[in-house]
Amino acid sequence: MEDFESVDNLKEFYRNFENCTLRDLHDYISATYPEIILTPNKGIAGQVLEAIIGNAPNSNPQADVRGINVELKVLPLREISKKIQPKERSKIKSLNYNTITSEQWTTSEVRKKMEKMLFLLYEHPTGKTYLDWEEFIFKGTLLYEIEHENENLVQEDWEQIKLKVVDEIAESISEGDGKILGACTSGSGKLIPYGKDKLARAKQRSYSLKHSYMKFFYEEKIQKQKYASLNLVAEITPEDYVLNKLNDELRGKNLEAVVKKYKVDFSPKAKSSFRLLINRVLNVADNKKILELEENGIEIKTVPVDPEKKPWEAMSFPKFSLVDLIVEKWDIDEDEEEGEAVFKNIISNGFIFITIIKEKEKYLKDGKIEERYRDWKTWTIGESVYWKASDAELSTIEDEWKRAQEIVKNGVQVETVMHGSKPRQKNNLLKSSSTEIIHIRPHAQNSDDIDLPYYEYTGNKIRISWQSFWLNKSFIESKIKA
Repeated sequence: MEDFESVDNLKEFYRNFENCTLRDLHDYISATYPEIILTPNKGIAGQVLEAIIGNAPNSNPQADVRGINVELKVLPLREISKKIQPKERSKIKSLNYNTITSEQWTTSEVRKKMEKMLFLLYEHPTGKTYLDWEEFIFKGTLLYEIEHENENLVQEDWEQIKLKVVDEIAESISEGDGKILGACTSGSGKLIPYGKDKLARAKQRSYSLKHSYMKFFYEEKIQKQKYASLNLVAEITPEDYVLNKLNDELRGKNLEAVVKKYKVDFSPKAKSSFRLLINRVLNVADNKKILELEENGIEIKTVPVDPEKKPWEAMSFPKFSLVDLIVEKWDIDEDEEEGEAVFKNIISNGFIFITIIKEKEKYLKDGKIEERYRDWKTWTIGESVYWKASDAELSTIEDEWKRAQEIVKNGVQVETVMHGSKPRQKNNLLKSSSTEIIHIRPHAQNSDDIDLPYYEYTGNKIRISWQSFWLNKSFIESKIKA
């Protein structure tokens, strides 16, 4: 193993390998440390990136770089919604129900792990599996030191987890309980006995830095994103503050009048127009993101509805490759550091829905009567509501996601059918007619915008457009009318 005098020394060493493929790094390891044998499994990226400094794969609980007490963690990145960001949460260590009750935060096992963590960043492209690991690209390092990163909030999250274990209600732990530190289910979710008489049972869990926090941390440190704080008092949550402000300022107002009031150069086709309007309503600088929303993983989405508050459309999420759906897991095993479903991390966040009341009008096009939204100046801003999936809803989403996965694993069936005078692709992917919350629909610019990784995965046999998960219209309606 290489010797390092400081964290800066370690980071400088890794900097020499930035933008190298993992195949290049493997060649370096083979030449420099021929005694290290790497196994091409789901953890191969971590094996390669740690072996650069001479670390052979091991299960030693001690710090990976002991002389300077640094824990090494791999963090896969992926392009999602046209932006590079962390692909998933970062698991830290398993949660021991039988020792946490006697721990104090300052000397707890999880805090020791989090004291200094050096994230080894690599890009894992959409539609690639661990079998394509040689193509992954090392993108550098990202240092996390807990004493500089909202330790008080992390401690609050930990104390909340501990309290449930002490009260022997650990079965009620939810990853959504915490702001930054989560306790996610792991492995098979087997029941662990704990408590005074070992009569209580709770699912196996691991501590993790939540995906929403990892996105925030990465954007702040690597992409140098600027944030503005709402400077909230302790008694109010970010979602309640934003909801109150939006409803006080916007609810029932004509959109044209509102954008004039806040001096927004509005375009209905530009998502940035609504973001700009929201920032100005919240008195946040135009070029900054809202700190409390980003830290807590709260996303604002507009929902077009008719005058009866019925959604005109389903709600889309970022596109994905069907290859990803095949290889991902809803819950990853205890010893796996990646491979968790991207959609799980997205749908576990909180959402503020701003309803936009629009009416449609008929018009003549190519001799046929079509419908379109009336001019945006006629739109009215309705009520804003907050939704975060409950445990029961997440369980339903998990079941529906697994159904979608099973369909793809069993083989996607694609055929071309006529829709009027135009051809349209038909498939057997998960439909809203058979689900309660989510379904799969195309998310592509046109019929030529195909899921190329899946096309190659099937031996150049199945041409299908990019897909995404969507929230069902009926489900959205139930939330905005609740």
